[in-house]
Amino acid sequence: MNPVPAKRGEAATSAEPAGPNAAVTAPMLASTAAALPAGEDWLFEVKWDGYRVLATVRGGTARLSSRNGHDLTARFPRVAEDLVAATPGHSFVVDGEICALDGQGRPSFSALQQGAAAQQVTYAHFDLLELDDELLTGLPLTERRRRLEALLGTRAGSLRFSEAFDDGAALFAAVTAQGLEGVMAKRASSRYVPGRRTRDWVKVKARSRQELLICGWTRGRGRRASRFGSLVLGVHREGVLAYAGNCGTGFDDETVDALAARMTPLERPTPPFGETPVLPRVHRGDVTWVEPSLVCEIEFSEWTHAGRLRAPSFVRLFEPEPTASPQGSEAPARDGRRRRRRQLTLTNLDKVFWPETGITKGDLVDYYEAIAPVLVPHLRKRPFTMRRYPDGIGGKTFFQKDAPDHMPSWLATQPVTVGSGRGSLREERVIEAPLVNDERALLWMVNAGCIDMNPWYSRIDRLDRPDFVLFDLDPSDGVGIAETVEVALLVKQALDALGLRSYPKTSGADGIHVVAPIERRYTYEQTRGLAGLVAAAIARSHPGLATTEWVKSRRRGVLIDANQNGLGKTIASAYSVRPRPGAPVSTPLHWHELDERLDPLAFTMGAVLERVRSQGDLHEGALTDRQRLERALRGGR
Repeated sequence: MNPVPAKRGEAATSAEPAGPNAAVTAPMLASTAAALPAGEDWLFEVKWDGYRVLATVRGGTARLSSRNGHDLTARFPRVAEDLVAATPGHSFVVDGEICALDGQGRPSFSALQQGAAAQQVTYAHFDLLELDDELLTGLPLTERRRRLEALLGTRAGSLRFSEAFDDGAALFAAVTAQGLEGVMAKRASSRYVPGRRTRDWVKVKARSRQELLICGWTRGRGRRASRFGSLVLGVHREGVLAYAGNCGTGFDDETVDALAARMTPLERPTPPFGETPVLPRVHRGDVTWVEPSLVCEIEFSEWTHAGRLRAPSFVRLFEPEPTASPQGSEAPARDGRRRRRRQLTLTNLDKVFWPETGITKGDLVDYYEAIAPVLVPHLRKRPFTMRRYPDGIGGKTFFQKDAPDHMPSWLATQPVTVGSGRGSLREERVIEAPLVNDERALLWMVNAGCIDMNPWYSRIDRLDRPDFVLFDLDPSDGVGIAETVEVALLVKQALDALGLRSYPKTSGADGIHVVAPIERRYTYEQTRGLAGLVAAAIARSHPGLATTEWVKSRRRGVLIDANQNGLGKTIASAYSVRPRPGAPVSTPLHWHELDERLDPLAFTMGAVLERVRSQGDLHEGALTDRQRLERALRGGR
């Protein structure tokens, strides 16, 4: 498998003048495929696991823009500096991926999200869209890559030319063996189509396979109502048969019938596991247990911290050798795992946290582990208030601002002064506030019974300077989501008039949060004052629809709560699961999604993970966008 040298394309004369201020602002997108495309007109690259970034260099300065148009320059200054230093005198637009490399040189999205050191960050560039006011998007990919390599070379500081290969099968095998994300296949003759998803670029993800024991099946629904719905799978860990998850995909009708015929004679009244699992969203009476003698091969994306398969799909059934018994040596033990000398023990994963749907603590751990790369940046370096539900949403709950004594030493804390009481009765004390700075700290909080994540609005280096103004929209009893949406749009309209960009998200079941990110130069008094001015103006012009009345008994309409802007206040962060029936998630939205059809309860854990996979972090702007408030504080004048 050899890299394909960048070569001169046949249509090199089809470039167009771009003009002095032109720039491609949206990247070309790839379609998803299960297998690599066949044919000779294809180049293959490693699928880098990081942030998609368009880099624009003009007049000796560089700007790094995310897929959604957010400015990432300040977050990755070394990349910006290296782009300028490598190309003195040139202006250009490059497409690539910013990623963090681990100790083996492999890209790690988790490391990138959790603040990798500058020397680990690499910009893997793979396409050149403009060069010295010449628009290159009409050229073939091969010609664009030739010019890109001539411009930036193959290695320069944090910059790295993403090599292309002609043997896709060999590259895919190597990527799979090394545990990388997958392969990008690009048609060599393709033009660059900004903002469009095409079949000229195809991404194929690598997946693992493992043998597992069939331990039962669940009752089918819909067209499979008369058959089984999913297989209940197990794997041996330390000599004990442990639950590994359910698999409900990968079967055709013939396979379903064949499996049913093999499983029926093996039925047994009790589960074969050492510890009886609670299956997520499955009633106990809908499970049929079998003797664990049938071995199947399952394809999946990864093992979760809870010791379950993520995205499993059935491959085949085969007869095991008499001594063969699938082992979980590659799976994390359910009761603990050691990384970087930091021990995390997960307990009571089968405890039901949502009785009406059967969602367990283990399901919650799985979700937070999967969402951690986009959630942790919204929590990092912020004092964290633990709101614990040790027995799920039906049990007792309590708040804990001070780090508990049993919290592990590797989980960071910060001394913070907090107060209680009012006026002359106010007392202050210093606490050790927990910090959720990485995935492991996040999962420790979930294991401690935290269902939703509640960070401060400000970070530990400047606790008195919030990162955003919050408009917390809370509907009164009898007020529906349609009215709440209407008020959210009025807030947006007011902020637009003040020249402020804003980002909406559902708060959970019925409310909406609107966040206006700001520079860290303003006090909580100023942010609360601005929110109060906007709220009062909307309430005056739309009486009965919006209100600023804080006393519930006198409240009518949707409360715009400006008082939530204050030192020590917390917010249920983006991507937090809420302790409400159905386990809705506080979900970032596009503004165009806010209409009368919005259903916050539709944003379940699974739905949100799929949104993030397809759309990225829609709340990224709340972290990267920075705005001045002088005009707004002057009333828009």
